[in-house]
Amino acid sequence: MQRDRLRASESPDGRKIATWRLRHRDCQVLNFQNRADASMAYRWPSGMAFPSALPGLVVLDSLPNLWEVRDAFAGHVDLWDAVRADYWAALLDGTDPSSTSAGHRCDV
Repeated sequence: MQRDRLRASESPDGRKIATWRLRHRDCQVLNFQNRADASMAYRWPSGMAFPSALPGLVVLDSLPNLWEVRDAFAGHVDLWDAVRADYWAALLDGTDPSSTSAGHRCDV
């Protein structure tokens, strides 16, 4: 397993997708998209619109970790649960000796 590579997790129904990375045992969420949402893409928390980006896309300015984004976007619990499951799978991947180190910030 490689650290810092971009990863994608989908909600069980396939309507939502999040892009994230594992960085120093932290789960940093870069963006997410609700494919069922036709509203204009924007940056959070600034609210700057992206008219030419995919509808329903939210780009996260400060690279929050999973518990922060889960708190800010509580209506997407199905997506955050999928990210959490993929995070744990990546963190505990036995092919990377550093992945079994204790400590994490995505235990929501």
